[in-house]
Amino acid sequence: MERREFLFGTAAAVGMQVFAGKVSAEVLGAAGAGVAAASGPSYEPGHGPKYRILGVPLRAGSLLPGNENDAQAYREAHLVERLREAGCSVVDDGDVAIPSYLPHHSIPPIRSWPAPRIAWECVSDRVGPLLGEAGQVPLLIGCDCSVVVGTTQALQASAGAAGKEVHVIYVDGDFDDAPPEAKRCNSAASCAVWLLTHDSPFWAGPVLGASQVSVVGWSNPSRAERGRVSSTSLADLRRIGVSEAAKQILEKVPDSAAILLHFDIDVLQKKEMPAAYFPHEEGMRLAEVAELLGVLLKDARVRIVEVSEYASLRDLDRQYAGKLVDLLAGALRK
Repeated sequence: MERREFLFGTAAAVGMQVFAGKVSAEVLGAAGAGVAAASGPSYEPGHGPKYRILGVPLRAGSLLPGNENDAQAYREAHLVERLREAGCSVVDDGDVAIPSYLPHHSIPPIRSWPAPRIAWECVSDRVGPLLGEAGQVPLLIGCDCSVVVGTTQALQASAGAAGKEVHVIYVDGDFDDAPPEAKRCNSAASCAVWLLTHDSPFWAGPVLGASQVSVVGWSNPSRAERGRVSSTSLADLRRIGVSEAAKQILEKVPDSAAILLHFDIDVLQKKEMPAAYFPHEEGMRLAEVAELLGVLLKDARVRIVEVSEYASLRDLDRQYAGKLVDLLAGALRK
């Protein structure tokens, strides 16, 4: 079975209410009810960015039913407390408001369409105002890989106003550049990098150039026939050395760029992270990812961080959520 190829025996098409390209308030469910809920006042231990944690309670891009509230596992693993102990300024801003009743189907070319696009718009609308505030770094949890389209959209609007170029560092076990096909149903998550770098009717863009995306840590190669982005494979990381490779990746990014750091946990090997949405037998070790993030997350140009493809149903005791929290706290430690 290929990555994210979770097919249903019967495709189900369900209705939705969308007005003028925006989701109507009537269809907002429980996911949006607690959006304003936070874990108390932000912590200000010193200078540096303030991390604004946002859960994304939907898997429209991947569609494994039952995994719609994975952000809660990070909270149960004390993400906020651990980051504060690490000296970070952080506040939990609750969850992005996303409609609770969206299409779930396996009809080509993109599974569950237009649910992913609706989710991207919700994420972009929520993240955009934070990016307009100096020193605020949204940290998204509980999302699937396709969320990068919505966050890139928001970062482009913010960075463009400041005359900055957007660069996406995409840490993933896969390339996620499968093109949409009329005869095959691909998940939006498996198309994420393709969508970012190709003109299409699936999002407003503007698309990124190949030089503006770096795919890091992959063990499954690119599926694109042209316009491949720059990349550093798992083999490259180990040949060059993880820290040195991370430094080289950052050196290629313009000094004035705004960086979006996407971290798909399936870059980790299955025996170390079986709670990944689609785990890989081959992948990085926890210590290697800690070393990689320790370099990338220290870069002052990072404006958004997103952690994707954690499956809480595979981690009932939150052991692996705790390991992910350890990775973030260690990498962000002041």
